[in-house]
Amino acid sequence: MVDAKSVISISPDAKVAIISAMLKHPDDLSTLTALRQKLIREKAIVDQQLKIGVQNQMEETKEALDILGTTKEQVLGVRSNMKNIDSLCKDAQGLITDYSRIRKISQTHQNFVAAQTLVNNFKELHQDLDTITAKMREDKRNIFGPAHNLLMNHYQLFKLEELRNTTLHQARDEPLDVKVTLKQYFGRLDKVVEEFEEYLWELSRNMVELIKQKQGSVIVRVIKIIEAEESADAKAVITTTKAERRVSRQGFGGKKAEKPPRTVKSLRSKFFDVLHDEVSRKFAVLLERVDQEPLECLEATDFVFSDLALVYDDLEPRSPSNYKIFPFYVLEYHRHVYELANKIVISPDLDGGLILHLLRWVREYYANIYRQLGVPEELLEPKLLDGNEQGLLDDYLKLVRNSLTEWTNNMMNTATKEFTDRENPPEQDKDRLYNMQTAALLFEMVNQQLSIAADSQQAKIMEQVVGECIQVMKDYQSKWKALITTEKRRQIDMTGAPPEGLAEYIMAATNDQIKCAEFTDSMMKRIRSENMIRNAKSLENVEEKLKVTMEDFFDVATHGANALLDLAFNDIREPISKLHTSSWYDEDPMGLIVATFKDYNDDFKAHLNDYMFSKLVDWMLERLMIAQIDALRNRGTKLKYPVCKDRLQKDRALVYNFFDEYKPANDLEQDFDAIEQLHEFTCSAKRSAYLNFYQMKRVYHDLPISLVEDILGKRDDLDRTSIREIMDPIKEKFKDKDPNDTNRSPTIFSKVKQ
Repeated sequence: MVDAKSVISISPDAKVAIISAMLKHPDDLSTLTALRQKLIREKAIVDQQLKIGVQNQMEETKEALDILGTTKEQVLGVRSNMKNIDSLCKDAQGLITDYSRIRKISQTHQNFVAAQTLVNNFKELHQDLDTITAKMREDKRNIFGPAHNLLMNHYQLFKLEELRNTTLHQARDEPLDVKVTLKQYFGRLDKVVEEFEEYLWELSRNMVELIKQKQGSVIVRVIKIIEAEESADAKAVITTTKAERRVSRQGFGGKKAEKPPRTVKSLRSKFFDVLHDEVSRKFAVLLERVDQEPLECLEATDFVFSDLALVYDDLEPRSPSNYKIFPFYVLEYHRHVYELANKIVISPDLDGGLILHLLRWVREYYANIYRQLGVPEELLEPKLLDGNEQGLLDDYLKLVRNSLTEWTNNMMNTATKEFTDRENPPEQDKDRLYNMQTAALLFEMVNQQLSIAADSQQAKIMEQVVGECIQVMKDYQSKWKALITTEKRRQIDMTGAPPEGLAEYIMAATNDQIKCAEFTDSMMKRIRSENMIRNAKSLENVEEKLKVTMEDFFDVATHGANALLDLAFNDIREPISKLHTSSWYDEDPMGLIVATFKDYNDDFKAHLNDYMFSKLVDWMLERLMIAQIDALRNRGTKLKYPVCKDRLQKDRALVYNFFDEYKPANDLEQDFDAIEQLHEFTCSAKRSAYLNFYQMKRVYHDLPISLVEDILGKRDDLDRTSIREIMDPIKEKFKDKDPNDTNRSPTIFSKVKQ
């Protein structure tokens, strides 16, 4: 945009160019003519369409008016013709002599014929009923027979009922005695009709069995009879409706419409009631027995699928489509199955096995009814178990939890009493190993629950049951761990007067834990081999949990073994305290220690699980070495140089020879290397002390400097100056940290006092 000041300041030619540009019309204006022509063409098309539409509407309106005019003329013509006919009738009556008399004679003749027909029907009534009754009873002798006379009997009874209804209707205004006489006369007909209907319902009750007996034609006849009666009912209802409307139009106030001769029977409704009652009868036996034999009753419902298959294949095609006979049967059977399942659920004897069987049965029921009949679960109402499968599963898991907890508590109460009282030694198996019997009892219960849960054939249920069993195992482990700890502490502290035999009972408990670990492994193999959990993810989760549980059993066994070592080391506290003291040189505390350990190990080897005994020997050696190392820095320690060298060597020999009975020589030499190098350093000459330390430090990176300094301080031949001369280079060496030390495994020196 050019402002006024800038225009004044520019040259005249530039001003002309600016004005020219401003006056130039935009390019869009060049298309205006074409756009205007296009709109004119479109307007012409719309105008033509409107004109044609209006013209068509006018023609149709004119044609309708012409038709209305013609109709009016025809109505007037009909009216004129009717008047002519009425006039001719009146004129004809005047032309015929005695017309009224002739008309009366004609009416009398009609009445006479009707009366004669009625009399003949009355005379033949009982004869007809005899014939019908004989044929009907002939058919009834074989309820599953062809029933050839069924339709004919119904037809004749239908006609006789029409006679009765018409007669009673015509006599409605007669005196009471006449009506009573007529009803008595037709009384036998009522009884035969009642007998016929009962026969009809008997056939209806046996619809499925008739299909099995290949009597489909009988079913067709039954339904034809019901349809015929329904048609007659419909006509009677229409007659009643018309009469009511007529009374309403004529305004007779409270006067009721005249009832039709026929009474509505509603056989179709009764037919379905009979089918319902028959299904109920089939299930009544099961519902009576279900409290005593729930599993048998569930299995006995297999007839549902075969019956429904027959209904679908043979009864549905023979029935009117509006009967919807197959959906009716499906829902009837399903609702009774629902009632049966619910009765099992509320049973006071509902246990875990029955719950799982019921859950599996429900799944199979839905699967079978869909696979065999094509009926999806969504169409079956109400839902079996009210859709509360998860709630029922929770109840089952609660039962499992409570049962296992109760059994385990009872078992542990008995075992605890035996363990604490120790009135008799623990039992021994064929290998002379002590045991408490709890492992076998525990896994007998666990395997029983697994077998029951496996019947459900559902991975989710199996996984949850295994989870409950694992929780019980963990509680079992915790109780044994706490019991061992409590009794060991009571023994060591000599609280009260603890009975003898604790070591034997701890061995028995330890052996039980190893058995539990083995049973857990067998349980894991059983789950896989018997394909109890088909879902790969669920199987993986279960196996992972069982592996952790198995490790926990080994932990409890380890706890028991360490408790045995605590008892053994408690018995050698005094000789341990004498090591490296003044009395050490005159007495033989290490010999007493080894003798005590030998007594213990003789029992351990004879009655403890081999695997745990080998572990116990390793832990015993390690703890003894730690005790020896810690004894070098005790308050009363006095290392008399060079006498201590022989004493330390003698102690090592005693210990080595003792453990040589239980461990391979190569392993034992490796285990003894640490104590041997430490003793070598302990008895080093001043000149070789650093070299011995360096060799030891290179292998045992976690050797504490405080231990080194304490040991040198116990030497009677080294004064402070000598100790300082030895320690200075050692301390310098400690300052040079090897970065690889952090990645190396800890050694025995990491367990000594720091």
